[in-house]
Amino acid sequence: MITRIVVPQLFENMEEATIGAWLKKEGAVVARGDALCELITEKSTFELEAEADGVLRRIVAGEKSIVPVQFIIGLIGAADDELPAVEAENQQLAAQRQPAGEPAVELRVPPAIPSAPVPAAPVPPASGQRVRATPAARRLAKELDVQLEDVAAAHPGKVLSEDDVRSFKD
Repeated sequence: MITRIVVPQLFENMEEATIGAWLKKEGAVVARGDALCELITEKSTFELEAEADGVLRRIVAGEKSIVPVQFIIGLIGAADDELPAVEAENQQLAAQRQPAGEPAVELRVPPAIPSAPVPAAPVPPASGQRVRATPAARRLAKELDVQLEDVAAAHPGKVLSEDDVRSFKD
């Protein structure tokens, strides 16, 4: 089953977001909660997390794309799932957000990153692999004298945040 990665509406008057860096590449195995990319809005920058386990099959909107809320920016699924064509859905969404009587505005979406080969099956991380955590989480773990490996064991496959470290310490 294919899961669409869409730009969420984080606050009431949010209309669009800019794709910052993609933190995962096409073909990467992702777990629910993994950080996929950075989204930049007028009010904040945040990491968009995966809502499903699987393989990041396709990146639809490349870095520096400016896209409206609910725009499909990527697809997650099994390595053998057929990918839907989402360009028409995205164009229709952009047209709906267009004020009446205004000339059509072209979406500012750079070409997506070229496809990488997709692995046949997810590969479990090797033991002793570096723990994925935000810089703030690493700093807090050091301050609280907490081992990130222990926190990671409680949150498998996730990029650890400050909240994960705090909740582990409590």
